[in-house]
Amino acid sequence: MTSPFATKLGTNYCPLDEEVLEIQRLLVEPLSRLQEIDNKIAELQKTIDKLTQERDSVSTYVEAHKALISPFRRLPLDIIQEIFIACLPTHRNCVMSAVEAPVLLGRICSLWRTVSLSTPRLWARLHIAEPKQPGQTPTYEAQYAQQVANTIAWLGRSGVYPLSISLEGSQYPPSSVAGSVSPFVEVILSHVSRWQHIAITASSLALDTVFSLTDNDVPMLETLEIEQIHGRPSLQNVSLRLLRGPKISSLALATSDISLLALPLRWENLTSLRLANQRAGPLLPPLTSEAALQILSKCLRLRTCQLRLADRLLAPALEESILELPHLNSLNITCIGPTIFSPWALLQPRFVTRIAIPQIQLCTLVVLDLLSMLPPTIRRLRFSLPTSRAHRIQPGVSIVRSIDRPSPFEDSALEALTPSPDHPAVSCPILQELEIDPTVDLSDHALLHFIKARMTVQSPTLRRVAIQFQREKRFDIRPEIQAFLDSGLEVSTRYFEPSVSAFSPWRGVKDPPH
Repeated sequence: MTSPFATKLGTNYCPLDEEVLEIQRLLVEPLSRLQEIDNKIAELQKTIDKLTQERDSVSTYVEAHKALISPFRRLPLDIIQEIFIACLPTHRNCVMSAVEAPVLLGRICSLWRTVSLSTPRLWARLHIAEPKQPGQTPTYEAQYAQQVANTIAWLGRSGVYPLSISLEGSQYPPSSVAGSVSPFVEVILSHVSRWQHIAITASSLALDTVFSLTDNDVPMLETLEIEQIHGRPSLQNVSLRLLRGPKISSLALATSDISLLALPLRWENLTSLRLANQRAGPLLPPLTSEAALQILSKCLRLRTCQLRLADRLLAPALEESILELPHLNSLNITCIGPTIFSPWALLQPRFVTRIAIPQIQLCTLVVLDLLSMLPPTIRRLRFSLPTSRAHRIQPGVSIVRSIDRPSPFEDSALEALTPSPDHPAVSCPILQELEIDPTVDLSDHALLHFIKARMTVQSPTLRRVAIQFQREKRFDIRPEIQAFLDSGLEVSTRYFEPSVSAFSPWRGVKDPPH
């Protein structure tokens, strides 16, 4: 449509009186046409609304009938159960949370709830986080009691299946249960005959009860991890016959007042042994080199081992025979000297020169100047830095002396593992996994350079990198390495530990959600 006022449209022009009359005459026909168009649109909209309503009705009818012939509904019950079981976490026990299986599966529909509740295998693994005490309040007491009831219900659904249970106990339970064995311990003790994999972190009172069990009580037990929170268990009054369980192949102990050499274990069955604390708490008495060798000589099937050693300064020299551990591939030794200033030479020969480990692949290091001395067979390299001195004892093994000062992991340390076109030969040429926990001084750029070099300069063997920074993120490396991530490389960089509330079901789990 043309207009004699086209040049004035969209401007600040103010028309004269006679121009106002002309504009009004010009708009008579367009306004009439506009009204006709609006009326047609309204009529068409009524038709569309009617069709939409009819479509929704037909669609509801169709979808309801299509649901009846859904392929999932036609699956046999055992297949549905296997799918549900595949939804469970594979690297840890399940938690009591509605955001992950198996609890989540029961919140989709009534059919899924029925199937999940009637599948005992879904409930045979459980992580129990005993609520921390935020203060003696009626609300806390009620929540604590509800958590106990949830635990009873969970394990009650597990039928007769062997159980995998991890318990993260609380040092300060509610006043209603103070001075008595934790209700959570009592619940899992009621299923003791089905214990298969058990990890308990609890008070000395609870451990006294656990250690009072006998091997006849635990016919299925294969893995046992015990860590003491506080107090001193009266282990002199119990037989520790629990440790004679016929199937126990993995043992981890961290509790005071215990004679390690006197443990009534079937040592020849062990493939994993940890006699050291994983967290702060009453320390397990350290072994002498002689006692450690005596223990290891009984465990020739060991694959992983972690020990704490402490020799006397004037201890007599050990015999010169060599103990070979043909299956051991991971060894972590913490050496506690008489004082933190005692000469290392007085400690090193006692133990490390007496063992031969041909299959070692995992190395745990604290001191960083050992990188150039590592053997080429190392595939997994872990830097654990709560302490500041370590000395190389033989290919792939490290020995740690605990002191109070933290040890830094700087860019220069990572350079020893970073190849370049000019220097392609580096330490650990077939390295597959690198873990550093924790570090403050390592830069994001040095980590990026390491990953790029390992994946491009030489034939790539790197599969996994896990770094825990005790600082904020300064540079995001993931866009730069996205191509490597797409090809299968796993990179985990954690900058801050997520806060976990007192009633979080993930307390005690290593990978809680953010």
